[in-house]
Amino acid sequence: MTEHKNTNPFDEQPNSGDNNAWNHDSQNKDKGSAQSKSDDWAMFLSEHQDDMGSIEHSRNAKRFEKHVKREQKKAALNVRDLRADSFADAQGAGRGPRDFTGSSWLDTDDVMDEGNDFVPPNPAIGPVRSTTLVYVIFIILGVLALGAAIFIAQFASLLGTIGGVLTILGAAGLFYQHRGHTETRRDPFDDGSRV
Repeated sequence: MTEHKNTNPFDEQPNSGDNNAWNHDSQNKDKGSAQSKSDDWAMFLSEHQDDMGSIEHSRNAKRFEKHVKREQKKAALNVRDLRADSFADAQGAGRGPRDFTGSSWLDTDDVMDEGNDFVPPNPAIGPVRSTTLVYVIFIILGVLALGAAIFIAQFASLLGTIGGVLTILGAAGLFYQHRGHTETRRDPFDDGSRV
């Protein structure tokens, strides 16, 4: 049933009726000494010397050698190579994060503020135009009226209409009143940025 998977050379395959001969041959091989195995290996190497030479000089073999050397270097450090105080300090000299007294990058704001008397400017907004104030009040009242229309079902149509009209009037008035960049320039080279 498994004859098609047999990888032995043709002359070593047993006949179907000669099972005892096959078993006898394998028992003799098991009884052989380590010297017979080394002789077999030497014979194999001598027969396939050309193939083994090309394998030795292949790219994969060189890559494997590099990998083995790298792994040996990694394993070169052993626990016994380290001093005992590498793991625990007998005197208890502070080595933990709570013992650190320097400043870290998390303290950047405090470190920068130590020698600096900078006070950020308080910009003046200036007078608010009355029309702008009216349009903002329209928007606020409109949104409140729309919210009340949701909760007060009896006056929903009236509050919804008033809220919608006030919101639209306020938004349209603020949009119409808005001055663009070309209207707020101070000179031809003004790019609009204000410090």
